Amino acid sequence: MLESPLHEHHLLRYEVEIADEPFQSYERTALVSFYDENNKRVSVLKYGVYLLEDIYKKIEIGETINLSHAYVKDFSLTNYRTSKGLDDHVHIPLPNFSAKKAFFDCDISTDFSYAEFLGNKITFESTIFGNGNTNFFSANFNHCDVSFKKAKFGSGSTTFKSVKFGDGSITFNNTNFGTGNLSFVDANFSNGNVDFKNTYFGDGHVDFKFARFANGDISFEKASFGTGKKDFKNVEFGGGKIDFRRVAFNSGDVSFEGVEFGNGKVSFRSSVFGHGHKSFHLSDFAHGEAQFDYVDFGTGEITFNKARVADISFTGCHMNCYTDLRVGECHLIDLSNTIVRDILDVKPEEEKVIIKEMNLTGMRILGRIFIDWRANDVYDLIYNQKKTSLFQKAEQFRILKENFRNNGQYDDEDESYVEFKRCEAKAKKEDRSSAHHHNTVIAHIIYYFQKYMFDYIGRYGTDPVRVLMNVAVAIFVYGSLYFAISNYLPHLGTVATTLPPELNSATTFLNSMYYSAITFFTIGYGDYFGGGIIKILAVCEGFSGVFLMSYFTVAFVRKILR
Repeated sequence: MLESPLHEHHLLRYEVEIADEPFQSYERTALVSFYDENNKRVSVLKYGVYLLEDIYKKIEIGETINLSHAYVKDFSLTNYRTSKGLDDHVHIPLPNFSAKKAFFDCDISTDFSYAEFLGNKITFESTIFGNGNTNFFSANFNHCDVSFKKAKFGSGSTTFKSVKFGDGSITFNNTNFGTGNLSFVDANFSNGNVDFKNTYFGDGHVDFKFARFANGDISFEKASFGTGKKDFKNVEFGGGKIDFRRVAFNSGDVSFEGVEFGNGKVSFRSSVFGHGHKSFHLSDFAHGEAQFDYVDFGTGEITFNKARVADISFTGCHMNCYTDLRVGECHLIDLSNTIVRDILDVKPEEEKVIIKEMNLTGMRILGRIFIDWRANDVYDLIYNQKKTSLFQKAEQFRILKENFRNNGQYDDEDESYVEFKRCEAKAKKEDRSSAHHHNTVIAHIIYYFQKYMFDYIGRYGTDPVRVLMNVAVAIFVYGSLYFAISNYLPHLGTVATTLPPELNSATTFLNSMYYSAITFFTIGYGDYFGGGIIKILAVCEGFSGVFLMSYFTVAFVRKILR
């Protein structure tokens, strides 16, 4: 017999031959030949033929049903209810049901609708459902452990709509749902752990709308989807861990709109999306943490609009398309080491965007970030960070400064630039202090000198009005010193004049201010000049005037040119 892993072929191509020879405890044998896309036979599997009449008799008398290694054609609980005159919605008990490595073939549908599974464990492990529809609508698995591990479905649609699972473990590990549509709409998974690891969800529409999970862990790790729509709209997850790591979502729209993720940790780490719209609109991650680290979002719009989450991380992601991060409420958005190639939008419009921290460390912006200094409280977004250094905060303000300039938000650019220089100065002071203990005093002197010269006087060249105010203060201070020394300490120095005695009033306050002004602006009429210590003060004031007026010119021209 040829061996080949059937899960590599999503479309079932097979032929069935019934042989009048025994197989295990069965009287006849079904030989099922499987073919690849080139119609080359790749494997032949043997099953024992189990007649429908015999199965229905066991159902009627309530006996255990063991279909392991069986070939069953056109199984239908709907037909069974019809033959017994039962209502269409009556649940049919199936005690201790087992169908490990079975093959369910049909012309139209394999029907387990309204099945009532009883016992400790229900298994469809490694079972193949042939082409045609597979229907588990409103089946009740009670509190049994349920296994569809390595099951294979054909080209028809598969429905688990309104299915009820109990508190037992539920596994679809390595299941292949074929090429048809798949529905878990309104399914209730209760408190059991749910395992969809390595599952292939088919090329059709995958629909989990309104499904409910409770407190068990849920894993879709390494699962793979086809090109149809993936719809998890309004799913309710419980308090367990939710794992979507390394999932291949492929192309097609993906919707987690309105999902309640509960308080458990949610991870999409290293998952891959294709082309299509990705929506987490109105999703509620409650107090849990959401990880999207190293996710490839593909192309197509991404939206987290009005989502609520405690912490959400996009570390190492490539944002190649419009990304809407106008969340409803979030404590921390970690965008460290991301690459933004399109638009990343956090700027509020009609609805308020509440974000406490946003980490941009190592971000590269090849596109743009839509963000507003005041509306988004950018100052607090950076300074609220507890795990980043001052150098990292400075880097983030620098990144935002460049972004604001590209967006034409020049006032916001100035605010970012000032905070960038402030953080950089503080970081250098701490760096000098920690390198050598005896450098602490020098580090503080340098820091406070630079803080006064560059920050206090003109906010690093961004505020020409502030420079003018410092000009007025300098003229007044120097003029007051000239007046005080000339009148109360004449032995230290005085302001002399070349004017005739009747015009000499150098010791008056206004003339002291006049002398201070012409010295500051280096006009030098020669009508007044200093003597003694005032000469030294005049030289200092002249330098201050040259410096401050140059500072003002740079700041003013910078404002005008923009």
